[in-house]
Amino acid sequence: MKIADTAFRFAVVGIVTAILYYALLLISVEWLGLHPTLASSLCYVIVVVFNYLMHYSWTYNLSADHTTAGVRYLLMIGTGFLVNAMVMHVGVTWMGWNYLLVQTGSVAVIAAWNFVLSTLWVFRN
Repeated sequence: MKIADTAFRFAVVGIVTAILYYALLLISVEWLGLHPTLASSLCYVIVVVFNYLMHYSWTYNLSADHTTAGVRYLLMIGTGFLVNAMVMHVGVTWMGWNYLLVQTGSVAVIAAWNFVLSTLWVFRN
C-alpha cells in the first residue's frame, strides 16, 4: 500500500477515534464531574481498543495474528498514555489552561508519534 493511502486511512481512523474520545471526555468532565486528568486517562484507555482494531484491519490490513502487532501497539500506546497524562496534568493543573485546548495540543503530538511508529514498527509486515 502506498504511503499516501496509509496516511489517509490513518487520518480517517484518527478523526473517528478523536470524535469518540472528545465525546467521552466531555461527558466525563461536564456530566460526570471527573477531573480532566482522570477523565482524559480513562477515555484514552477506552478508545485504544477501537483504534487498534481499525488500524490492524483497515489502515494496515494485516492478516498476521495479533501477537506481535498487539504487543508493539500496547508499548506505543502506553508511551502515548503517559505523555498525554503528563501534558494534561501540567497544562491544566500547573498552567491553568482549558482542558480541551491542552488535550488538542496533546492529541496532535501523539498522533504524529503514533503514525511514524505504526508505519515503521507496529504494523510492519
